Amino acid sequence: MIKDATYWAEQIRTGEISAADLLSKTKDKIEQLNPLYNAVVADNIDLAKSDLSVTQSGFFAGVPFALKMLGQSHAGLPATASSCLFADSVASSDDNYVKALMKAGLTPFGQTNSPEFGFKNISDSRLYGDTRNVWNPAYYSGGSSGGAASAVASGMFPMAGASDGGGSIRIPASFSGLIGLKMTRGRMPQGPSGYRGWQGASISGSLAVSVRDVANFVAEMQTLQEAQPYPAQLLDKKLLTELSVPSRRLKIAISFNSPIEGIKISETSKNALKKSIDFLEKQGHEVTEINFPLDARALIRSYYRMNAAETIAMLDPWEKAAGRKITKDDVELLTYALLEAGRKAPVSSYINALDEWDLAAATFEEKIFNQFDLFITPTTAKTAPKIGETLMSAEILEKMTHIAQYDFEQQIKIIEEAFERSLAFTPYNFISNLTGQPALSLPVYVEETTNLPQGVQLWGPKNSELLLLQLALEFEKHGQFVLPEAYIN
Repeated sequence: MIKDATYWAEQIRTGEISAADLLSKTKDKIEQLNPLYNAVVADNIDLAKSDLSVTQSGFFAGVPFALKMLGQSHAGLPATASSCLFADSVASSDDNYVKALMKAGLTPFGQTNSPEFGFKNISDSRLYGDTRNVWNPAYYSGGSSGGAASAVASGMFPMAGASDGGGSIRIPASFSGLIGLKMTRGRMPQGPSGYRGWQGASISGSLAVSVRDVANFVAEMQTLQEAQPYPAQLLDKKLLTELSVPSRRLKIAISFNSPIEGIKISETSKNALKKSIDFLEKQGHEVTEINFPLDARALIRSYYRMNAAETIAMLDPWEKAAGRKITKDDVELLTYALLEAGRKAPVSSYINALDEWDLAAATFEEKIFNQFDLFITPTTAKTAPKIGETLMSAEILEKMTHIAQYDFEQQIKIIEEAFERSLAFTPYNFISNLTGQPALSLPVYVEETTNLPQGVQLWGPKNSELLLLQLALEFEKHGQFVLPEAYIN
């Protein structure tokens, strides 16, 4: 039996271990394992112990849970967003996601590494350094929830907080051999100041090692907030907590195509998808190969335009309070480039971007979900990049240094070029953030030479998380998952 979060919740309920002892056990694991991976960048055992008085009810009562050091605020803990600019910031209140966690019985303890403001698909912040992959420490664990991925894959925590604005749950899930669900826009608690989260593209969630943990997490955490501008239907809690495999033969579309012209899909990613197709057909599901339904090049440009506008909106209050502009010495170069582009972003650029997202959602509905139950692709186009790998050329770095002197369209072109080598690893993931549909990464394959895992991604129409998880359970029950060593009995 996998010692997942549900296992530990049951151990606490039956008195096999106390919540306090499990917390101490977690602290010991952090001290032992974290120097190897740099996953946890802050912890406060005294605050966690005091929180145990609050987290005594709920399904996961007493289970320690690591928060991401980005957008998951708990009063008294650092709130740095992995940026030197906010290195001394401390949260003064709990956000709605953390409040819901604690109501579910999860005890906030430990905060995990991410890239500055979550802008990358690796975790390499200047403030905290690189997070290493548990499967092969010469490689990254992913981003932006890379610290969470290594915290779970190493066995420090059975489950950890993550968030996903462009693949930041699913990318580290694929790179680190975990299960990662990006839910339907609006399903998770948001706010109180961030209800719109990149206009609904960004949503919180978790990284886990079992399907039941993900299903129980959704059951406990899903919400319908009156103030939420993007409400999602509540799923049947009983069906989530008593999860079963699909009760019927599914019609599943699959694609080996890259969604972005010019980006190639590795043989490892193709092999992961082929393995999944073989399994699905043996289980009796109808699998049909199709072309990817859209060319996402224009969509990724709209995403960069949104990032620029959101960056100036995020950092403008700091500038007003400080009485000066942020310079390239205050933040990392990518943040600086997005910030400067945001200063020149026309309002029409943002509005047009949102229209493109809605059109993409309609395209998926028309070309896939009107004909098929689900859609499956590789999660990532490659396994994880190596630590120290050059993901931005010297020429691009130089242009970013002087980005203020360019006009907006030139700035966006530079930003696109800056992301291009990273995008070659992760061309699929941002799309479902913009369309608002759920997507689930499953750990199904290991590349032998590097010992790095590779995931496949299940896409569904909005509010289809239950069906995604039912199919994931079928994979799990038939031994299709690869597991981090810490969870192999």
